Amino acid sequence: MTVSEIEQALAGSAAAVLESMFFSGLVDGPEPPVLPDEPWMAARLSFHGNPSGRFGVRLPLATARRLAANFLGADEEALTEGQAGEVICELANMLCGSVLSRLEKDARFELSHPELSVPAPAESAPGTPAPASAATRLLNLEEGPMALWLEL
Repeated sequence: MTVSEIEQALAGSAAAVLESMFFSGLVDGPEPPVLPDEPWMAARLSFHGNPSGRFGVRLPLATARRLAANFLGADEEALTEGQAGEVICELANMLCGSVLSRLEKDARFELSHPELSVPAPAESAPGTPAPASAATRLLNLEEGPMALWLEL
């Protein structure tokens, strides 16, 4: 499979999962997402099957809180950072499963529990956690930017 096919699967999976589970969507437009200068939250996991690899999602804390509020049906101001982190881990799990099912329809995969990290502002560049060999996709959501990556 090509990098382009993986990038399309990342975007398609994000659109489907965000719409069905987070009451959100991707924003179309010619402009790339504006990347805020604030800490970003990241979740990554590994998967085993044919093929095996790693998957990650990364987004600004403000975007993570908005998505978590949508998912939980809660007031954004009432959410703790821990609750937002748990939701972002679940988002990573759902997205990875969706991407893998788009890329390998007949394969079975075992996904690890997502690991969460909240970097300091100096480490907040959206591409930092993606391995150099990973396919990446930067998306513009209604709530803000989100970066996804997949390494096979």
